[in-house]
Amino acid sequence: MELSRDSALYLALMVLGVLVAIAPWTFAPVCAVEMRCWTTRDVETVLGLVIAVVSLYGLFKGLE
Repeated sequence: MELSRDSALYLALMVLGVLVAIAPWTFAPVCAVEMRCWTTRDVETVLGLVIAVVSLYGLFKGLE
Protein backbone atom coordinates (compact mmCIF):
# COMPACT_ATOMS: atom_id res chain seq x y z
CA MET A 1 0.00 0.00 0.00
CA GLU A 2 1.43 3.30 -1.10
CA LEU A 3 1.01 6.47 0.94
CA SER A 4 0.01 9.36 -1.32
CA ARG A 5 1.01 12.96 -0.79
CA ASP A 6 -2.46 13.87 0.50
CA SER A 7 -2.45 10.96 2.93
CA ALA A 8 0.95 12.00 4.24
CA LEU A 9 -0.38 15.53 4.76
CA TYR A 10 -3.40 14.25 6.70
CA LEU A 11 -1.14 12.05 8.81
CA ALA A 12 1.11 15.02 9.63
CA LEU A 13 -1.94 17.13 10.53
CA MET A 14 -3.22 14.37 12.80
CA VAL A 15 0.09 14.25 14.65
CA LEU A 16 0.05 18.04 14.94
CA GLY A 17 -3.51 17.97 16.30
CA VAL A 18 -2.60 15.40 18.94
CA LEU A 19 0.44 17.47 19.86
CA VAL A 20 -1.70 20.60 20.27
CA ALA A 21 -4.22 18.66 22.36
CA ILE A 22 -1.69 17.26 24.85
CA ALA A 23 0.60 20.31 25.04
CA PRO A 24 -1.23 22.31 27.74
CA TRP A 25 -1.46 19.22 29.94
CA THR A 26 2.19 18.14 29.66
CA PHE A 27 5.14 20.15 28.34
CA ALA A 28 3.58 23.57 27.65
CA PRO A 29 1.36 24.51 30.60
CA VAL A 30 -0.89 27.49 29.97
CA CYS A 31 -0.60 28.94 33.48
CA ALA A 32 1.84 28.41 36.28
CA VAL A 33 -0.72 29.59 38.85
CA GLU A 34 -4.33 28.43 39.01
CA MET A 35 -6.27 31.33 37.57
CA ARG A 36 -8.75 31.77 34.75
CA CYS A 37 -6.45 30.03 32.31
CA TRP A 38 -8.34 26.76 32.62
CA THR A 39 -10.69 27.76 29.79
CA THR A 40 -7.69 28.48 27.55
CA ARG A 41 -6.33 25.01 28.26
CA ASP A 42 -9.70 23.41 27.57
CA VAL A 43 -10.16 25.29 24.29
CA GLU A 44 -6.67 24.33 23.17
CA THR A 45 -7.37 20.69 23.98
CA VAL A 46 -10.66 20.68 22.09
CA LEU A 47 -9.08 22.46 19.12
CA GLY A 48 -6.31 19.88 18.94
CA LEU A 49 -8.78 17.03 19.12
CA VAL A 50 -10.93 18.54 16.38
CA ILE A 51 -7.87 18.92 14.14
CA ALA A 52 -6.90 15.29 14.80
CA VAL A 53 -10.41 13.92 14.15
CA VAL A 54 -10.90 15.90 10.93
CA SER A 55 -7.50 14.85 9.62
CA LEU A 56 -8.24 11.22 10.53
CA TYR A 57 -11.48 11.46 8.55
CA GLY A 58 -9.60 12.98 5.60
CA LEU A 59 -6.97 10.26 5.79
CA PHE A 60 -9.57 7.51 5.55
CA LYS A 61 -11.44 9.30 2.76
CA GLY A 62 -8.16 9.73 0.90
CA LEU A 63 -7.38 6.03 1.11
CA GLU A 64 -10.63 5.07 -0.63
